[in-house]
Amino acid sequence: MSGADWLSYSLQDFIMFGPDVFLRLYVRINHALWPWHPLLLVLTLAIPWLLCHPRPGCRRLALWLVAAAWVGSGYGFLVQYFGPINWPAELLGWAFVAQGVGLALLAGGGDNDPLDHRSVIRFGLPWLGAVVLLPWVAVLQSGQGMALALFGLVPDTTVAASALLLGVFSGPARWLLMPVPAIWLVFSAATYGTLHTYWLLLFPVAALVLAVLGLWISPRRARNPGRQSARPDPTDRSREFPHH
Repeated sequence: MSGADWLSYSLQDFIMFGPDVFLRLYVRINHALWPWHPLLLVLTLAIPWLLCHPRPGCRRLALWLVAAAWVGSGYGFLVQYFGPINWPAELLGWAFVAQGVGLALLAGGGDNDPLDHRSVIRFGLPWLGAVVLLPWVAVLQSGQGMALALFGLVPDTTVAASALLLGVFSGPARWLLMPVPAIWLVFSAATYGTLHTYWLLLFPVAALVLAVLGLWISPRRARNPGRQSARPDPTDRSREFPHH
């Protein structure tokens, strides 16, 4: 096949399913999870509270819950449901699993600072919007109540909410967490545009907005001034010769 022949193809020629078939995947995975939806929602809503807890174990648990969401949405939705009708989705599913394992290792390998009160609001409100409002986007697109795109169940809401974690990690760890979500955003936006499921394009848009908010949170910057003020000033010699 010549290069001119390849140029005659569009993305639609490589997607061998229609929007109804794809939207049915959301319904099928929700039916498979029922009746565990309330437990999943409680664990999801507990993540901001755990991240601001002074105990390191609670903060690690929060990140492990997010890691489990990546594994669950990657293997459950992408590998088990989407993969059989779209082979790149299966590859992405295993990338999601690897991302979840990597996040779990990062969470267990070091101590993450708790969110301060200001950062809790900055993190908690967007998190609440992501995990409570975003799942209804798939319902709007499909018209079926059982098409909820829950965090930890489908990749779109999982990626969007997890983008806020850019404010929890710093340094190289932050950038190591970005390639898989970035690839998913491009893949999902191209898929939804090709299927003309335009409501679903709100997922990648929301993920980009939440990523910006995640970088703005940065609880480590909020903590640093306190630590610096606690250090002795090398130019202040009054500490060496206290007044009696």
